[in-house]
Amino acid sequence: MLNQGRTLLAIDSSTERSGVALYDGDDFCELIWDAGRNQTSTLSVEIRHLLGLARVELRDLGAIAVAIGPGSFNGLRVGLSIAKGLCYGLKIPVCGVGTLDIAAYPHAASRSPIRAFVRAGRGRAVYADYRHRNGRWVRATELQNEPFDAIAGQLTERTIVVGDMPADLAAKLADESLAVLPSPALRLRRPSYLAEIGYRRWQADDTDPLEALEPIYVHGAARSNGNETGTKTAVRSTD
Repeated sequence: MLNQGRTLLAIDSSTERSGVALYDGDDFCELIWDAGRNQTSTLSVEIRHLLGLARVELRDLGAIAVAIGPGSFNGLRVGLSIAKGLCYGLKIPVCGVGTLDIAAYPHAASRSPIRAFVRAGRGRAVYADYRHRNGRWVRATELQNEPFDAIAGQLTERTIVVGDMPADLAAKLADESLAVLPSPALRLRRPSYLAEIGYRRWQADDTDPLEALEPIYVHGAARSNGNETGTKTAVRSTD
């Protein structure tokens, strides 16, 4: 049974594949579903469903972690709105975590470079590269927004490729000698990864100002104004 008062709720509605998770530092409980464009009508329902399955009450939550993008405009807006509303009402802290950080997180122990993707709609993807520097994993590039057709063939070193990508792009990358493509299950972004990142930050008192937390959007061919370390929630080493 999850520890009351020490349980974190994770909310990831960055894309049509949405998910929520609960984590108390020892045990996980998570739900993942195809929300399509219906995050507005499904997210609150699935949060209540998850709480019921885990026998956890809203008042038992101690913090919330929420994916802040890049991703779907509507999905990010809904997820962040629900997270903020719960934090205001329950008077608990929030941790905003980059969507690509979540995808890259489970592969950090490999010490190999990682390229993480998230679909951006209209045949495009947003991606970024992660590397191990000074004892921690950081986002080492700006966010890139490009058509799927332009993404294959860009790697210059052996790189683990993960995240949300169509089957034809995955097939092209699988043929590249420098691309290390995990199985489809291991490429998926899971809310339990978000929960673990958020929980570690919460325990380190590294939370975000609620009123200042905003989603990350990357439109067209634009690139973010990020620096070497990217968002505050850069992937930490699991060592």
